[in-house]
Amino acid sequence: MDINIKVKRIGKIALIAATSDEKEEESIKALINAAESDQKIAVTFVSGLTGDIKKNFIKSLIGCAIQNNIIEKKESQIHGIVHAGLDALRGIITDLGTDISLKMKVAIVRDKNWVAVALYGDSAYSAYTNHERASLGVMHMG
Repeated sequence: MDINIKVKRIGKIALIAATSDEKEEESIKALINAAESDQKIAVTFVSGLTGDIKKNFIKSLIGCAIQNNIIEKKESQIHGIVHAGLDALRGIITDLGTDISLKMKVAIVRDKNWVAVALYGDSAYSAYTNHERASLGVMHMG
């Protein structure tokens, strides 16, 4: 099934990219890169137990964003992506006092003033409770 979706909002683009398969992701990236706009996109993955992800997620997010020219090493840009990432992570990680296993696709999309971080993937307390989860954080980049 082919669907033609025109999107201008970075949060929506990030959610679509995070839920996309590899072929869809390449199409989304090509559309963003070909468009005459100030939007940029990068995608990465995180996996492991929540305790480990809590320790490493922000460093990985910043690294991905800088390596893919989504942000520069400027305080306001790093501050914006940190807050968007933390908001998205809070929507995924629960406070039940036990680690859960996560495998998440992370999409980062920005325009001139805003950055969005979307997470989508699977979480499980055990092999029998595996289910999908998604979350979004959007923040101004000052």
